[in-house]
Amino acid sequence: MSMNRCHSAAAILSRLLVDRVKHCHPRKESIKSTSPISMLPTELLIEIFTHVFWESCDESSQECEPPGLLAPTYATAFDPHSPSLFPYNAASVCSRWKDVICSASFPTFWTRIVVVVGITTPELIQKMLSWSGNLIIGIAVIQDSSLFSVQAEVEDITNGVVPHIKRLQGLRYSLSRSSDLAVARKTLRGKARRLAYFHLGYEEDDGDGEHGQEQEVLDFDASGEEVGKGWKLITHAVQCLNVDNYSFKLACYPKSDGFHDLLRLRSLSLSWPHPRDEQSSVGCITGDKRAGRIHFREFLAVLQEAFMLLRLTVRNEQFDGLDESSLMTCYLPLLQSVTLDCVSKVFRDRFQLAIDADPHSFVVTHLLDFPAK
Repeated sequence: MSMNRCHSAAAILSRLLVDRVKHCHPRKESIKSTSPISMLPTELLIEIFTHVFWESCDESSQECEPPGLLAPTYATAFDPHSPSLFPYNAASVCSRWKDVICSASFPTFWTRIVVVVGITTPELIQKMLSWSGNLIIGIAVIQDSSLFSVQAEVEDITNGVVPHIKRLQGLRYSLSRSSDLAVARKTLRGKARRLAYFHLGYEEDDGDGEHGQEQEVLDFDASGEEVGKGWKLITHAVQCLNVDNYSFKLACYPKSDGFHDLLRLRSLSLSWPHPRDEQSSVGCITGDKRAGRIHFREFLAVLQEAFMLLRLTVRNEQFDGLDESSLMTCYLPLLQSVTLDCVSKVFRDRFQLAIDADPHSFVVTHLLDFPAK
């Protein structure tokens, strides 16, 4: 989501939910009391709202897979993560509509929860979560344009989400900076048993902040074996996964307490915000400037677990271990679509040799001529 669009969405969400200025500056009603629509019986209003809700769900399911909040549609006119859509837009029209919609009487209206960093307070998040009852929910956390770090706000928001993680079906973070996202990643803990769609995204890489050292945190069992490496967001139901290098290395490898058993994964996108040259590195926590890169063998090991994978995208990423003479073969019998963008020629060649698959579509753009490392 662009910052301009996010700013506009934040204004709508602010108007709906920020009540702390209500008594100081009463909001003017958008609908005049003499307007015919203002005289509709409450029962008829509810029927209209219910129709709009199901219509928005139908449109969302046509635009993305899985349906609803579970997949991004920023390239389309319909954006399920935008607070400019129902119920936020309708509830911001006037106080009467808000009183009808913003209540625990219609929990299905609040199964699509949108949080704007810096606008939506933790208290208001809890209100929306309470309005949704115990239903399965999807949450999108988006960030308004800001010149300042919002790590404290992101941490507060994530702490509010974690108690409800068992009923989360979709979770999306669209933030400005990688260091802000690192806070969310560190805070996310628990068994996300229903999480089918998971997206971690940002616009600018400013490093992994002070939380980069979490890669070094190890646990050991009674026999001294290393266990529980990385973060502890555990889900075996994820179908659509969109992450970057930072997140992938923490969660997607053997012995990680993360979503490494990708038995239901249908779509994987591994992408960096911008193209990176051959010398660039990420997540450096040792003297080796390349320490943050993904090793090609580990990447293949993750893919091998996702034997039901249909779609794979790798964008703006560089890999280590491409010069190894013996590479494992990755069997992906259902793979239909592969998109490689701004990757090295060596990676393209090694990847094609390593996978045992016959995708219907294999698109490669912007190849970079780097030597194997």
